Amino acid sequence: MLMTGLGSGIDYESMIGAIIAAERAPKENQLNRQEGMNNAEMDALKEIQSTINAFRDKVESLNSSRELEKLKASLSNKDVLSATVDDAAIAGEYGFEVTQMAQAEREQLFKVTEGSMFTAGTISFGAVNLNIGTLKSDLVTQNTDKKNAHTDQVYQKISDQYDLNLDLTVQADRDIADDILTNSANSKFDQTRLDNYNSLQQEYQDEINRLNDPAQGVKLEEIQSAINNDPDNDGVKATLVRSGDGISMVLNGKDTGIANAIGAITVGGLATNGNSLDLALPENGQKNLQVAQDATVKYGSMTLTSATNKMENVIDGITLNLKNTGTVNVKVERDEASVKGNIKSFVEAYNSVMETVNTYTKSSEDRAAALSGDSATRSMVSRLRSVIGDEYTSSTYQTLSQLGVKTTRQGTLEIDQSKLDKALEDDFEAVSKLFLGDGVQTGMMDSMKTVLDDYHKNGGTFDRRIDQLEYNNERLTKERAQLDERMEAKTITLRDYYAKMDSKIANMNQTQSMLIGMLG
Repeated sequence: MLMTGLGSGIDYESMIGAIIAAERAPKENQLNRQEGMNNAEMDALKEIQSTINAFRDKVESLNSSRELEKLKASLSNKDVLSATVDDAAIAGEYGFEVTQMAQAEREQLFKVTEGSMFTAGTISFGAVNLNIGTLKSDLVTQNTDKKNAHTDQVYQKISDQYDLNLDLTVQADRDIADDILTNSANSKFDQTRLDNYNSLQQEYQDEINRLNDPAQGVKLEEIQSAINNDPDNDGVKATLVRSGDGISMVLNGKDTGIANAIGAITVGGLATNGNSLDLALPENGQKNLQVAQDATVKYGSMTLTSATNKMENVIDGITLNLKNTGTVNVKVERDEASVKGNIKSFVEAYNSVMETVNTYTKSSEDRAAALSGDSATRSMVSRLRSVIGDEYTSSTYQTLSQLGVKTTRQGTLEIDQSKLDKALEDDFEAVSKLFLGDGVQTGMMDSMKTVLDDYHKNGGTFDRRIDQLEYNNERLTKERAQLDERMEAKTITLRDYYAKMDSKIANMNQTQSMLIGMLG
């Protein structure tokens, strides 16, 4: 309730507002100032944490021979094969002759004219035994079941739509649903529903009639589906291949290689309708289109074989992907360009950390840095610089500067490319050992990981500080709420006090007016 000051004419509400504002300001300014400092520190720590995470991931990646002892394969004939190498490979030249590609078996079962149907015959391979007469009977049963199921579905929808709770296992209830569906005199009759029902019922019946008609029979696609979906089929696929004068049913082995050959195939007793091709002719009957075979590659006097056209670790660290027959030389050599790129990315990730630290620790005339004088950040920078400047006895190159990687006045790194190129050319392996170690002495990456693990991601030094700052801000929010409560209570007290004062002044004014009136 606001103070109007009607009795005295005094603007008490403005007075109360001024008093409350004066009492609130010191504490509110303190809370705002502290929250602002907390937020600035959190933002700075999160930025530094982000660059530390990225740098740690880069160090983790580089602490692998795959990245700093990288090899590449050069090919004399890319049409014959492609090759990939890993760190297990040994540099050198390897000559291969691809004499045979791996391939899957393909077998034509028969060839007929488009639209032909079948009334009899058998197809057998592996554990699959397909009898077309039995298939025809099964398809009639399937379509009959679908037709009946469709009727049940429509009856059930009618029951649900009108809340009839019909039991469709009871003929009387089925008659009720049927009357609603088919009797135009029924108040619930729907012509569109009946038309849709009759249309789909007729489709099922047409399929049944076609299968039972001696002049028609089973379609090619139905034979194909029966083969592919047979539960005893271990992966052989039937496909339909169309040519100029007809369509062939072709069996395809489940994979390349002799081990995946289809095996014995028997086709007999085929009887067709609508077919104008003579199944007795060799080109229209069962015949092999492609034999199953393994890939073979000559390596010197050795013959290498594979069920597929990918030969993994055919020689330690070398995987061949065959494309065609022919000869090819594979040259395995150090991938200096990739290693240079990896060293450059390490330098860039390190510099990103240092530049971010500088942004949040160095104050200027315009602003104070959020982490100016922060001991934890100074300690981290000191430890990182110590790793960068240290000597590593695992390599003949014992310092980064010997590779041409030097520290600038700003604390970042820069690369003398010509010096790095020469180091890689003179002793590629020694460059790798400086970063990775030699198996006895640790390298730079292990030392760097040890430092970064104290700051990296969840649970690190910065992560814990961010959590603490968030907790502090939650506490400030509670203090602000408490301040609001105190000021609200203070406002109510002042309004009560001034209300009483206003009442007394009003009484005094009334008495004064009465006395003046009596004297007059």
